[in-house]
Amino acid sequence: MIKEAVILAGGEGKRMNAAVPKPLLEINGKPIIISKIEKLTAAGFEICLVVSEKSKNIFEQKLVDYPITYVVQGQEKGTAAALCAAKDFVKDDLFLVEMGDDVYYFDADKVRNYENPTVFGFEMEDVTGYGVLITDERGNVTDILEKQRSGKGIANTGMYIMPKSFFDLYKDIPVNEGNGERYLTNAISLLRKRGILFDAKNIEFWVGINTPEQLKIADTKVREIESLNNKRFQ
Repeated sequence: MIKEAVILAGGEGKRMNAAVPKPLLEINGKPIIISKIEKLTAAGFEICLVVSEKSKNIFEQKLVDYPITYVVQGQEKGTAAALCAAKDFVKDDLFLVEMGDDVYYFDADKVRNYENPTVFGFEMEDVTGYGVLITDERGNVTDILEKQRSGKGIANTGMYIMPKSFFDLYKDIPVNEGNGERYLTNAISLLRKRGILFDAKNIEFWVGINTPEQLKIADTKVREIESLNNKRFQ
């Protein structure tokens, strides 16, 4: 059973022009990060929040009532670098990873019982500008194509069940020459080359929050979903 969840919340969100970090922006009247924490905690997850040095105090003040382990992302950049900061928190062989400023709908209780590394996808009518999951006939991920496809497809949501062995290969993850970042998608590619298979699983809803327009889209969609089935978003 998966017991640990790492939420990556170290991004500055400069494009949002917000007074608070993106995970503290509100969807349907509640900060995104609080809805995540409440849902994961209710399902029995222990939570680690990866933050920047600049935002750590803000999160601690806003989330004072929640049982969270905080770690600060170092100077290295990228999603893989952010996850590596949680190395001392992770004790089990498999753990959940989420982006702190993305909105997800999924069954957290069901995910706790998954037994394999997993990449979570979301079916979209147009995947232009997104990473796209490529799978084989057995439902294993064979590749994640970054911004190379258009039309209908399965977008990579940035939510994963990762193996603890990720931390052993971190230094082997290539650094992007353009921005100096290390990415989780490249880590997954390395893990697959070392014989670790990743299942592909679809979730009910996902949207990444990178612009004010996407925040509005997410808010509208979440309100629609919750009015239909009274489910809590995460």
